[in-house]
Amino acid sequence: FVNIGTSLKNGGCLSLLLAFSIWCFPILEITCCCAEMVCYLPIKGAPFCVFADRFVDEAFGVMASWNFWVLEGALIPFELTLFNTLIHFWTADYSLAIPIVVELVVYFLINLAAVKWYGEVEFWLCIFKVLLSIGLMLFTFITMVGGNPQHHAFGFTNWKSTDPMLEYIHVGGLGRFQGWLSCLIQASYMIAGPEYLSMAAGETINPRKVLPGAFKGVFYRLSTFFVGGALCVGILCNARDPLLLDALSNGKPGAGSSPYTIAMHNMGIKVLPTILNILLMTSCFSAGNSYTFCSSRTLYGLAIQRRAPKIFSYCNKQVVPIFAVLVSLAWGALAFL
Repeated sequence: FVNIGTSLKNGGCLSLLLAFSIWCFPILEITCCCAEMVCYLPIKGAPFCVFADRFVDEAFGVMASWNFWVLEGALIPFELTLFNTLIHFWTADYSLAIPIVVELVVYFLINLAAVKWYGEVEFWLCIFKVLLSIGLMLFTFITMVGGNPQHHAFGFTNWKSTDPMLEYIHVGGLGRFQGWLSCLIQASYMIAGPEYLSMAAGETINPRKVLPGAFKGVFYRLSTFFVGGALCVGILCNARDPLLLDALSNGKPGAGSSPYTIAMHNMGIKVLPTILNILLMTSCFSAGNSYTFCSSRTLYGLAIQRRAPKIFSYCNKQVVPIFAVLVSLAWGALAFL
């Protein structure tokens, strides 16, 4: 919703759409493979890390597990910091430590309960993500056909007024390829996470019945919202819009750097950027919550395989690996830096 503006600037609207569409193919392959293997072996921890051990090599499994744990743990302070940045959209006149402490406590309470409560929280938070994605797509369609304060049916004007495949780094065909490649690299970071669903496989009732449909739903949502979002951004905002270039170069906080916000500003719409920033905050909070869950379950999986200290395999009465949750949340303290 925000960082996609960088891809738009580097590659242009067509390169952005092509890159995001193409990246959905490896995501589909990962989703199908992961779903089939998890339904065959619905185990606790991080199943895909165990599969790396079982079906490839023990050393590969060990490194895949520790690498994934570090990845998930490092993303927790990233989301905590991002949440603070989103608040800066309105004001920076407060103690920066307060939101970090509050978020860490809430993450701890959510992950301290049984997995069904984590699932319940994520269900409602994900509804906000879905509403945000659908809302922005509807906003794009309504405004492009003339439903905006200027009553200007601009359609695909931004595709025509600027080269749809921009040059990046070099000029000519090589530069356009590099622009597309920049978008593809960004897509590989943005469109990710179908394997996260497998983390709850060992704590799911009747996983062989429930998980196949859940995996399909994850892929459809990822592809629809990301490819649809790439199309919408190219329609709404010109890749060479001075406001977009200024926002990206000066690092405007929160929704200020979003192409959607730039488009709303150009149309003279004042309320929607605030709503967009609020929904971005729910999305950011949900991401940090997911990273806490995945990080702790990965460490738990390592412990029961005797590849991490045994204490991390201890579970409370709600069958939650409490010490693994605490160590994973300790990563969040990096946000204070």
